Amino acid sequence: MTDPDQPLIERLYREALQLDNAERQAFLALWCGENPDLRREVESMLAANDSRKGRETTPILEAPAKVPTATPPSPLLDLVGQTLDGRYYIEQKLISGGIGDLYLATDKPELMLRRVVVKVLQEKALEDKWIVTKFRQEIEALTRIDDPGVVGLLDAGTLPNGHPYLVMQFVEGDNLRSFIRADRGMDFDDVVNIWQQLGRTLTAAHECDVVHRDLKPENIMVRQRRDGSWQVKVIDFGIARIRNSLVAPSTVTARVAGTASYMSPEQVEGKRVSAASDVYALGVIAYEMLTGRRPFSPETMFQLSEMQKSVPLAPRALRPALPLAAEEAILKAISYQSAERYQKACDFGDDLVRALVADDHVSVSNAPSRSAGEIVPAMDPAMDPPSAPTMLGTIQSAPLSSGDRVDGVSDPTLVSLIKPEIPAFRSGLESMPATRARWRRIVLGLSALLLIGIAGVLALKYRSWFSGPEHSLTYWLSVQRMYDGKPLGQPFDATGREYFHTGDRFVLNFITNEGGALYIVDEGRDEKGTTEWNIIFPTKEINRGEPALAAQQSIKTGWYRFTGGAGVERVWVVWATRRAHVLDPIFRDASGDGVIHDPAQQTQLQDFFKQNESSATELIQNEAAARAILKGRGDVIVRRLDFSHKPNS
Repeated sequence: MTDPDQPLIERLYREALQLDNAERQAFLALWCGENPDLRREVESMLAANDSRKGRETTPILEAPAKVPTATPPSPLLDLVGQTLDGRYYIEQKLISGGIGDLYLATDKPELMLRRVVVKVLQEKALEDKWIVTKFRQEIEALTRIDDPGVVGLLDAGTLPNGHPYLVMQFVEGDNLRSFIRADRGMDFDDVVNIWQQLGRTLTAAHECDVVHRDLKPENIMVRQRRDGSWQVKVIDFGIARIRNSLVAPSTVTARVAGTASYMSPEQVEGKRVSAASDVYALGVIAYEMLTGRRPFSPETMFQLSEMQKSVPLAPRALRPALPLAAEEAILKAISYQSAERYQKACDFGDDLVRALVADDHVSVSNAPSRSAGEIVPAMDPAMDPPSAPTMLGTIQSAPLSSGDRVDGVSDPTLVSLIKPEIPAFRSGLESMPATRARWRRIVLGLSALLLIGIAGVLALKYRSWFSGPEHSLTYWLSVQRMYDGKPLGQPFDATGREYFHTGDRFVLNFITNEGGALYIVDEGRDEKGTTEWNIIFPTKEINRGEPALAAQQSIKTGWYRFTGGAGVERVWVVWATRRAHVLDPIFRDASGDGVIHDPAQQTQLQDFFKQNESSATELIQNEAAARAILKGRGDVIVRRLDFSHKPNS
């Protein structure tokens, strides 16, 4: 029988093969976790390889050849300002990824200088046949799929230096990640509108024998139109699996590829993927869109594999308003066994949409609709005799079965009756006017007490009004673990609460919930131990040095690295409703090298922090969703974020 962990064992073995003995132990401790069997298997393969080396034989699994250090690196490819094939003028570089670069370009004048996106393979990627093959298969995938929900392929070619490129439709908007709130996901109406398109778009791809393999919110571009509807485009088919490919046969060597949190169990185990694998990723995305968090947040591939075998936290536990049918559809989509999932993405999308738009409320005939728990008269008071006590009924809003309906009209369900007691008189000699006067005094006294109580409750509840309206913004870190100067595993998102390791690289991400101005400063130490103030945002490279941001705008800082021994990185965040005139000249003077050198300005900066830092600022960290929300009241919010790091043990 084949060991389901074998692909993972082989990958760990290949990585460990390039490390010395001391480094291997730390590497295996990190990635094998609490799985001694996995570690034993890898160590036995390493021992066998070490013993064979002495006899000058081939290792069990041949490790990739290392590039000689004496070879000078190739110059970085930069196409900005050039025109490709006399047609596409490159305006700017959008992204520089691990294997390719994306550029924004304009087409020829005959096509009204329309904006397009050009993707070019990097020099180092040309040395990997698998990457080159997948690049050509991305072109094949986009030519196969003819669906408005998939980014359109416009052209492809090869640069004079041999770098292949492709030209795609420029998609306006932002990726889906930018619209998912960490505290509750997205509104049901927006989810419905997006899923009415998304499920059918993926089914169109699957019917063309294309499995995406890397579905995630970052690879789904969305744009909200003026009428409130959404336009959806699926992008990045760079690692798609294509059946009956014209570029490469199905026997080509496969690799485990994808983004960990959205990979299906069969992807994690290195097995063959299918349309059901994409359905699994769609289930994770739907879970995240409706709850604000992912069902699993592992730190290692082994942890992910183990977590996927168990049932995740039910979505309704995170969002009780979610219909039961929607929860059932999501849990079916992320079933561990592919045969138990939806076999068509459109079926999953249709079930999810139906569940979210279903009307679970009971309408009351010939009466205005009322919310659950509302108390209404059971009968028309005018029809009751004056001596009869008033009877009150509690209406429960709930769906009725077909047997409960008469001529299509729903009657309210009467849950309880409240019948006030008739007052008992102390003495038959007490006159009616005196009784009425006594009851008036009692009613007035009770009313006064009630008003005092309501006033106290309102004062407690709305005392924050005196501090001004609440403002907030969302942030998270994108972290790349590093080991011996090399990336270790896939990048992951974090709130910053956990420990990081010296050498780890990170990016800060922020999403504004409203327009305002953002300032970010790092309080670090130089080589002499002196406090050093470094500008993180805004910079000339990011937002053109401008702190002003629009509502729902997302920004990413540059890459930073944790250095030194154990310590705490202190990052100051200032969010203001308008530009802070005290900070603007400080940041402008430091725009050259990004460091605040002037001692007077350093003092001015610290004074600003002390004056505006408030203990009332609230920081909500959702570890499962890897998102944090910073809240506060007033025109200026100041908060220091502490990120702890320690050396690799």
